[in-house]
Formats: sequence, structure tokens, C-alpha cells
Amino acid sequence: MTALTPPIHRSGSLAWIFSDYWEMVRRSLRHIRHDPEQLINVTLQPVLTVVLMNCLLGGAIGAGGRGRYIDYVMPGILVVAIAFAAVTTTTSVAADLQDGVVDRFRTLPIAKSSVIAGHVVADLVRSGFGVVVTTGVGIAVGFRPHAGVGDWAAAIGLLVLVALGMSWLAALIGLLGRSLEVTQQLSALIILPVFFSSALVPTGTMPGWLRIVLANQPFSQAIDALRAVMLSQPAGDHIWWALAEFGVITVVTGAVAGALFRRSTR
Repeated sequence: MTALTPPIHRSGSLAWIFSDYWEMVRRSLRHIRHDPEQLINVTLQPVLTVVLMNCLLGGAIGAGGRGRYIDYVMPGILVVAIAFAAVTTTTSVAADLQDGVVDRFRTLPIAKSSVIAGHVVADLVRSGFGVVVTTGVGIAVGFRPHAGVGDWAAAIGLLVLVALGMSWLAALIGLLGRSLEVTQQLSALIILPVFFSSALVPTGTMPGWLRIVLANQPFSQAIDALRAVMLSQPAGDHIWWALAEFGVITVVTGAVAGALFRRSTR
């Protein structure tokens, strides 16, 4: 009589856990290759925003006496590109739950958190692609950053942190939606705060109470910090506020999303 093979316990092996995460990242990246429309979403909308803001509205809006409008608005549009990339994470996570994919993963001896982490890392790739394309279009229409090597490194690091925080927020919203349609509607919670910030117009032009709220919300802090480092302007305390606020957003949303996903796979 043939002896049964004992089950493999992988929970204590860091190598196996890393392998689980890597495989889920590869799975999410393959989705981008087989569904290139994901990249259209993160490039078309920001590019249209660049063209609309600069060519149609730039002369009328101005930048509050802070130089050319295209230079003012581009850091905000880069965050807009990240926001549109995060929406794909929301729908991808919701689709996994609705299509029964998560039920299949539940039966496998894998680190369950790797499923959500795969979506988040794929979103960082989408965000990076969108930021590169949007920057290129911005330069083509007149954007002239004055950043040095160190400034660009700071800007890239800040963009990565913003993308990470928004990706985990998007994953959390995807877990909360009861259907794919509801999730798509909830994804507006990712995009709207970016437009209700200093992304497109200076907050100094807004009414008093609104100016105070929008000038100090996390996206305004991040965009003002990006604007400062990319245009070689004084950053004040915007960088520290942006790092602190998006650091908290990343940790909190990541922890809550992980807890909700573990509950859904029990």
C-alpha cells in the first residue's frame, strides 16, 4: 500500500512567501499585456487633460502670478495620471471577487495577501507608464521643469509614495464594493479629491473656508511639493506633510485592505 504524501506547510518559509508574491505580481502584469486597454486608460485621460488645460484654458486661467500655466499644472496632472491608474486596481480587485478567482486561491497553500499585493504592484507599473507618457506630452506642449538630478529623484520618490497610497486605497474600495458596477461608481472617490486640490488652480483663488480645507488636504500637499521640486521653488513644509500623510494613508489602507481580504478568503 502506497503511503500518502504529507501536506507541504509553507507558512514558515520566507522563500515560499516571496515566491507567492512574485507569482501574483507576474499574474497582474500579464493582465496588462493581454489587456493593453489598461494602459490606454492611464494615458488618454491625462494626455487629454494636458491638452485641455494648456491649449484651451491655459491662457484664461493663468497660474496666480506664479509663471506659465503649463509649468504650474503639470505636477497636478501627473497625480491625475496616477489616480486614473488606480481606478483599474479597484475594478481588478472587484472582478477577482465577483468572478470566483479568489475562491480558487483560497484552496491553494499561498500567502493570501499576495493576491492584493500583486494588483498594487501592477498599478505602480501602470502609474509609471502613465506618468512617463504624460510628462512627454507636457514637454511637447511647453512644460519646462527646472529640476536637477536630486530634485528629480525626490519627485520620483514622492510620486511612487503617492501611487502606493492610492493603489492601496483603490484595492480597499474594490474589496468594499458589493458588485462591479457599484465598485466602478465608488472609484470616483479616488479621482475627485485630486481635482478638489491645488492640481489645476491655485487654492488662493478659492473662497476662504474652501481654501483652508483644500490647501491642506493630502493631494494638495503632495502636488505643491512636486511643483516645488520640479520647478526649483521653495518647498516649505509641503514635502514633510506629503510624506507623513501619504505614509499614513499607505499603512492604514494597506492594513485594512489586508484584513478585509483575509476575512473574504476564510
